[in-house]
Amino acid sequence: MIFAKCYLLILGLVCGAYSYKILVYYPTPSYSHQRAILALTERLVKDGHELFVISPNAVPGLSHHENYTFVDLSYSYKYFSEGDTDDAVNLQRPWSKWELPKVFEPSYELTKNQLRTDNFLRFKQFVRSNHIKFDLVIGESFYTPYTCGLTRILTGAAPIITMITLTADYSSEDNLGSITHLSYVPSHFDHYGYTSRMTLWQKIENWFSDYYLVSGFKERMESAARSYFSETHGSESEKLLDGCWKNISLALVTSNPLYFYPRALGPNVIEVGPLHIKSPQKLPKNLQTWLDGAEKGAIYFSLGSNMKSKSLAGDVRANFLKFFKELPPGYRVLWKWELDGEIPGQSENILAQKWFPQDSVLAHPNVKVFIMQGGVQSFQEAVHFGVPIIGIPWYGDQYINTAKMVDAEIGVRLLPKELHSYDKIKSALNTVLYDGKYLTNMKRHSRISHDFTSRGMDQAVFWVNHVAKHGGASHLRPATADTTLFQYFCLDILSVIIVFSFSVLLTLYYLCKAAFSFALCKLESKLKSSERRAGSFSHKNK
Repeated sequence: MIFAKCYLLILGLVCGAYSYKILVYYPTPSYSHQRAILALTERLVKDGHELFVISPNAVPGLSHHENYTFVDLSYSYKYFSEGDTDDAVNLQRPWSKWELPKVFEPSYELTKNQLRTDNFLRFKQFVRSNHIKFDLVIGESFYTPYTCGLTRILTGAAPIITMITLTADYSSEDNLGSITHLSYVPSHFDHYGYTSRMTLWQKIENWFSDYYLVSGFKERMESAARSYFSETHGSESEKLLDGCWKNISLALVTSNPLYFYPRALGPNVIEVGPLHIKSPQKLPKNLQTWLDGAEKGAIYFSLGSNMKSKSLAGDVRANFLKFFKELPPGYRVLWKWELDGEIPGQSENILAQKWFPQDSVLAHPNVKVFIMQGGVQSFQEAVHFGVPIIGIPWYGDQYINTAKMVDAEIGVRLLPKELHSYDKIKSALNTVLYDGKYLTNMKRHSRISHDFTSRGMDQAVFWVNHVAKHGGASHLRPATADTTLFQYFCLDILSVIIVFSFSVLLTLYYLCKAAFSFALCKLESKLKSSERRAGSFSHKNK
């Protein structure tokens, strides 16, 4: 008994020696953005680390855990997804990539307001009163200027890891030395269906639009952050943001090449894959019975956590209802419908609910097609559970995600404007339902996904521990992190070679020209001399 107590005491001391105080700043009020960090937070807390989380979403089941402090920003959900005011982000309609800066303009002010709430101000005072020093900060990549400023104000200095729930970290990778080669990597803001093999014109457009939009987003975010710190901590505090984009130690990307395209990444950009996917739970009895009774198969229709089915135009909804009604006997439909009661005009083979346990639904063997909005988490879940896709992109990265589905031949893309055509909807659904190549390709992707996902969380935890333990990851930072595109593409070397080659050619040209002129002069001199001798000889003969 005494030995057991001593063992537990030693074990506790050993675990405590490797436990860290970690600040998490993840402010986007969108559940799809939050799922990965919720899963990682839960794991880190269970591993014995002390987590301080500023977020709109709490980890279920951790509210009373001694190692979990939650700063609640959930109020900000009312300004996202369905907002219809000037200070809200409206995600209930399609947006072109050129409109995105305007669409997300309210989010910059929302972030400033989140940090003025009583919840955050009490937390800031708590940190200062208790002289808490964080060993590591994990921040949502978009908000790096805020993360950097908060880190320097709250704890003086701590290494920063960024994390993103897209298929690439467009705002951090370049600053970490993994400079994106946009001739071979489509922009996350592409709306034209580009792949990794682009035409010359597509490459030019891809370079221009990505540089314009990414630089615009980053400038707006940094400007908003400087404004916040200046207003709350004085104008001198703006310098807290100097070099913020370069102040990142490591980036975690919750994706992998299955959902985007392979690209050259340095050792400080880690693709850990989807962290939110877990073993599916048992389905509620009504759903289990419904799907078991789908003798020929089931179609699952959900537009995610931001876009709502209830926001679809009347004729679009009617087109889907018509197709589902005309399905052969034995097919059934699950439709995520955000209003009470049935969908007006729905047929008997449709079951509509406000929410479904998506992982568990997709894991059911009778689900044959997933109609979704192109969000990366839904994309990852469809691949993991092997369900072919109909992707309907509305904004942001959803276009590039659905383009990847088409390129990999695991799904079909329907643009929002095509939903007004019944024939377009019918053609897309019939293609995925009855063409076996989509299921074959998706099953192969699913097998690969299981290989990646099985190690993703352990990989993420390893890098969190590594950066916290060593106070950063400067040993992983390539020299390309401090270079320019001009130098990265060796244009400085090419410039020297071109100038040197031109100089040599020019010198040779003038040398040859001089030699030719000299030879010509010599020849002319000889000819004149010969003419004079010939003239003299002729004169003597006379």
